[in-house]
This record gives sequence, structure tokens and C-alpha cells, in this order.
Amino acid sequence: MILYLFLAGAVSGNFAHPNPTPPADLPVTVYEQRRTRVLTALGGCAAVISSQGDVNGITEDYRQDADFYWLTGINEANGHLVLQPKSQYRKVLLFLKARDPEAERWTGPREPVSPALFAKYGVDRVLRGSPDAALSGTGLHHDCVAIISPASMSRVDRGDDELALRLAGRFGLKVMYKRGLLADLRAAHGPEEIERMERAIAITAEGHNAVARATVAGVSERDVQTQLEFAFYANGGTGLSYSSIVGSGPNGAVLHWDRNSRLLQDGDLVVVDAAAEYGRYASDVTRTYPVSGHFTAEQAIVYRAVYQAQEDILAAIKPGVSMADLQHVAEESLRRAGHLADFIHGFGHFVGLDVHDAGDYERPIPIGAVFTVEPGVYLPTQGFGVRIEDEVVMTDRGYRLLTSSIPRKLEEVEAWVARERQNSR
Repeated sequence: MILYLFLAGAVSGNFAHPNPTPPADLPVTVYEQRRTRVLTALGGCAAVISSQGDVNGITEDYRQDADFYWLTGINEANGHLVLQPKSQYRKVLLFLKARDPEAERWTGPREPVSPALFAKYGVDRVLRGSPDAALSGTGLHHDCVAIISPASMSRVDRGDDELALRLAGRFGLKVMYKRGLLADLRAAHGPEEIERMERAIAITAEGHNAVARATVAGVSERDVQTQLEFAFYANGGTGLSYSSIVGSGPNGAVLHWDRNSRLLQDGDLVVVDAAAEYGRYASDVTRTYPVSGHFTAEQAIVYRAVYQAQEDILAAIKPGVSMADLQHVAEESLRRAGHLADFIHGFGHFVGLDVHDAGDYERPIPIGAVFTVEPGVYLPTQGFGVRIEDEVVMTDRGYRLLTSSIPRKLEEVEAWVARERQNSR
């Protein structure tokens, strides 16, 4: 026992235990303001939107659909939000699943329905169970019902679509399809959302500092993944935005390499696409690291072509531009470099509550939208790939680069790798 205590103390003494502060919940007023915007956009039509998500694992971990979460901040299955613009006192009804004392011994107690619970969620009423009975009153006092669930999900997938159509059929209401409504509203982020994404990016930067140190010959892709994910959590990350991609050598030419099993070799490039989540908000960063500390002449030519494509895209970001416009810019840049055929994906995507978040790719990018700029070239026959991925927020003058603290220019990457490895000795 004495020996055990001595060893435990030694280990504890040599290990700095991180103690990051978890993010506070967003104020309930944020969700109230969002629902008010939706109520206004409904044009007098009623609407219902239900929680969507999958339960995973023995502890029944649940990840809420981003639309329902954006409207409520609730991470719970079997929820429904009923919006009644024409009701004087009950414009927003929240339905939660019924309580089950036996189940709650396994999953934890849930709060009883009370005025305090109404105030907690900022709604007019909280009820439990199915909203069918309450929808009868909705049908009597509204002339139309709007379907606002995203078009990517069919009626079979969405219980709220069925509820809305059943309501329309029973009361002879006109059905209005406003499937892009939530995506349009969610694409433009408020300051509280951008603050969380910036925190996620700051945490991600610490993970990529760890990668700069870890990508040396003889270690495995999995070890690199372990180092960067530890850095994410040690610095306050609340999750991963997506499964970490660590592709060395020829694996870097595979866009979504997920085995992370190869040993790094001198002369390899390592494509690391990995990012932390903070308070449910995602980030998304990719860097390409030279294992030797320097890019070869061939690798440098490709890296500079990708970097130039990124610079060309950034230069084109201005009010009124669309994601489709920027895709064209990316393709033209890599066409000039002779690598259009090796660019096998879109230049970027919106980021928010999901790493691939809501937004319209054909319409002008709204002020406040956060999106990635990630050109890449993949050369399996040469045994390497290059991707550089950053995040920007759209402003009224152009953009602000959110990931500026993470080196991306070739010479800066080489200096960064050398500095991090020197400091780790």
C-alpha cells in the first residue's frame, strides 16, 4: 500500500491535471428571440417542429437535431415545439416526453412541470406527451400550417410533418412549405454563437500545436490523434466536431481517411483534419505537416498551389457573393495551377451547431455566417495530399479570418513545426 501511494503521488506530481471551465448555458432570452423571429416569418401560420436525433451507447447518449436545439437549447428526445402566432397567450408550447420514475433511476431525475420550468425554457407552456390534443385548438384559430422541417428529411423521417399534415386535413388548413426558413435564420450567427465558435477555434489551435510537435517519424497516426484530442479536452473542448482525420503519406490523399493506423515516415506529409467543439458549437481546421520539418520541392509546389487557391477565394469574399461563386473561384485557381482534376470536393461549407451547418449555397452569404475555406489537392500516385482549411465570418465589408492564429503559409508552417518541436524537448 505504501509503495502504491508513493507511485501514485509520483505520477500525480509529474502530470498537470487540466481543470477547464465548462461553458455556461446561453441565456434563455437568446432562444426567445430566435423563436420570435420564426413566429414573425411564419406569416400567421401555425407550425410544429419535433426533436430529431439518435440514442447511442449503453448510457443512451443523445445528440439533438440542430434545428430543434437552435430553437430550444434542449438536448432531449421526443420533444415537440408548437408555434401559434395567432394565439394571444400561448404562442409557444413546448412538449417534453412523459416522466418515468423507474427510468429516471437510470438516467437521472427530470424536473416536474411548473411555472419555473416555463421560465427556464422561456415558453408560454410546458406539457408532457404528444401534442395531438393541443393541436385541436391550433387548428381552430389558424388558417394555415407551415412545414418548416428541412427538405433533406422526408415525411417518413419526420413526425412533425405528419402532425402538420394531419392538422391541415382535419381542419381544412392551407399547407405552406417554408422548408428553408430555419436554414436562412440559422446561417447568420449572433455574437453569442460566434463567441463560442471562436472559443472552439482557440481550443483547436492548441490541438494543432500538439500535432506540430507529434508528427515525427516512427509514431503512428493514432498517436498523433491521441495527442491532439487530449489537447482539445485539456483546453476545455466539450467534444469533437467530427472524427479526427490523420492521414500520412498516401493516406493524406484519401479525403476522409479514418483508420489512423499507419506509422509516419521521414519525408511524409500528414494531413490532419481535426477540430474541437465547444458548448455544442463546431469548428473545422485542416493543416498539412511535413514530418521531416520541411516540404520537398515537389510537395512545396503543390502546397503553394493550394495556398494560392485559398488566397484567391479569400480575396473574392465580399458582400453579395455566394458559396457557388466562391466554388468557381477555387476551381479556376486550381485549373491555372494544373490541379483541377485533383480537387475533388467543395471549397467549403457553413459551420455552426453542426460542422456542416445550415445555409443556402446559391444565395448571397449573409452577414454573420461562418464558413470554411478549404481547397485541397490529392495525388495518390505521388503518395501525398495537401489541404489547408480555415474558417471565416462574413462581415459587412468582407470577412474576418477566425483561424489566423494557426500558421498556414508554407514558410510559417515550417517555422511553427520547428518551434513546437524545439519547445517540447
